[in-house]
Amino acid sequence: MFLKATVDTTEHAPSYYAASANWVTNYPQLEGSVDVDVAIVGAGFSGVSTAVELCERGYKVALIEANRISWGASGRNGGQIIGGFGRNPSAFRMNIGDEGVDAVEKMSHECVEIIKERIEKYNIQCDLKWGYCEVALKNRHLKDYRQWAEDEPEMVLLNRDEIRQYINSELYLGGYYREDWGHIQPLNLCIGEARAAE
Repeated sequence: MFLKATVDTTEHAPSYYAASANWVTNYPQLEGSVDVDVAIVGAGFSGVSTAVELCERGYKVALIEANRISWGASGRNGGQIIGGFGRNPSAFRMNIGDEGVDAVEKMSHECVEIIKERIEKYNIQCDLKWGYCEVALKNRHLKDYRQWAEDEPEMVLLNRDEIRQYINSELYLGGYYREDWGHIQPLNLCIGEARAAE
């Protein structure tokens, strides 16, 4: 097997997201020095979101990126707007206690709300679609979903027949659906947030 060398480029990786980007960012290269309150290095979701938050509070911010806005993982991810952690936060209760579980659960809801509010406030065109479905391949997945649903009234549990309304496959035993989670075009969200900060 022959491996190809990676291409060293400051451009976005070839992808659907790059091909459907609403804007091509072409911010000037930093030369000399700038006088700001806060300098943020890295213009992925964390850096751009921090820039928006600080700009909204009146700070003068410099957002510094070696490549393009959302060049790395932020512009290439799955685009899910979900407040999940891969498992129910209560599974970590022994390590972080009740207060920790409560804080994590609040953050998971808050992150979805921040994205929703920011898209609306700044009219960011990022193909926002609400609705999220997770599927079960094993009975233990269904057991986990039932347990999570006890604490999450937004989760609608689905049996084998009901899951087919969302995914036309015989493969899955069931799953759940949430209308408060969704999907976006991540590169357009990040670029839109950068424009909002600008």
